[in-house]
Amino acid sequence: MLRILLLSLVLSAGLLAQDTVIVLLRHAEKAHKGDSAELSEAGHRRAARLPAQLIPYKPSALFASNLRRTQQTLEPLSKALGLPLQVYVRGEERALARRILALHPGERAVVCAHSDTLMTLVEALGHSEPFPEVTGYDRIWVLRIKEGGTSATLEEHDQVSVGVEAPPPAGAMRR
Repeated sequence: MLRILLLSLVLSAGLLAQDTVIVLLRHAEKAHKGDSAELSEAGHRRAARLPAQLIPYKPSALFASNLRRTQQTLEPLSKALGLPLQVYVRGEERALARRILALHPGERAVVCAHSDTLMTLVEALGHSEPFPEVTGYDRIWVLRIKEGGTSATLEEHDQVSVGVEAPPPAGAMRR
């Protein structure tokens, strides 16, 4: 009887264990060059479309850097979900990775970062394969970290356009 109870506890713990899923994206289009740049009109339109694509992931936390354009990119999602934006300091992506892994294991989070910081963040989260160069504003990456941090897989997706239905979170992998 004790064996059955222990076996059922072990099995139920395994069923409850979940991967940590982190959706990563670059901020939307900016109005001009420079650290102080906010979103352009096109960037605001892109940000307004993001909730339709990102809500299906059911994030429990939203992170944006201390530069305004990343916060503007996630504000429509923040409002739609009723979740606050947690601001981190650009350049401290390794600390952000530690924070996410420590405070949100088995959860889903969205991080809006910059073209030159995404690679550092992905590596700090445990993905060891090369991260693609980020040149546009139309991509999202879904990083799935197995429970216990034993492995991490990265999927690349297109952001949806206006009038296009959002793909399911476990969509086809693109490299």
